[in-house]
Amino acid sequence: MKKINITFKNEDEKIEFVNICELDFEKRLLEATQKIVNSNVNCVLLSGPTCSGKTTTAKKLIDDFNEIGKTVIVISLDDFFKERDDGRVVTSNKKIDYDSVDVLDLDLLTNCIKNAYIGNTITVPIFNFLTQKRDGENKYFINESTVLLFEGIQAVYPEVTSLFDVEYKGIFINVNEDVCINGVFFSKNEIRLVRRLVRDRKFRGATADFTLYLWETVRENEEKSIYPNKDICEVQLDSFMCYELFLMKKYIIEVLAEIDADSQYYSEAKRLLDKFAKFEHINYEYIPKDSLYEEFLGKK
Repeated sequence: MKKINITFKNEDEKIEFVNICELDFEKRLLEATQKIVNSNVNCVLLSGPTCSGKTTTAKKLIDDFNEIGKTVIVISLDDFFKERDDGRVVTSNKKIDYDSVDVLDLDLLTNCIKNAYIGNTITVPIFNFLTQKRDGENKYFINESTVLLFEGIQAVYPEVTSLFDVEYKGIFINVNEDVCINGVFFSKNEIRLVRRLVRDRKFRGATADFTLYLWETVRENEEKSIYPNKDICEVQLDSFMCYELFLMKKYIIEVLAEIDADSQYYSEAKRLLDKFAKFEHINYEYIPKDSLYEEFLGKK
């Protein structure tokens, strides 16, 4: 467990703390991406559980490959979601599950991968989460300098990795440790839950009640399908930032405040709010552009 004890005398100390944390993460991220770039492969799988930081890692990989003259095409597995008339993906026990392999159109993904192998133009759909429909497509031409980066939770699932007949390398990103900050304990899963509550409210129009409703199924799927397969990835990256719970205080309070007292999730919301009440807030303006936290809070 990571233990952090820190107090801030003024805003300058908060800024300094943010910068130290950002530099530490940048070092970890650079070490991870360089291992992949130096392996000289043209196919990369990037995975991790929900809200682990996959988008930021993908951006760094693009930059690193560009420096050696290679062009990266990011293929998000989310864009291969099956279309849904009711806007929901439901498992056999009626729980909603967006992380199961069953949400993917594997036939469409297989066709995309096969065309990539033979150097054809590939077509990648664009999935709209708000409508649960595809609302366009992108076409890419593949040549010898192209690196295909398949990014998504399901990238380590056997049903997906079995589609690849070429050598690939993988990065798995996650929050790796529980933390105790100034005596307040957060499990590694709680940290990602906070990220997801804020992200889903901002970018996917989801209420806190809905995200908490999904969370049990999300966690079940992680233990069943994600973590048992993570070791196919040679590189394991920790995305936790020591300042992040201070930063998220303002936003998680806003999200959880929407939960009514008669909600089945009210006690969980209150438990989290009581924890964040003990933290100072760090202003988002102190966070550098292109930080990991743009994934959860939006562009600055």
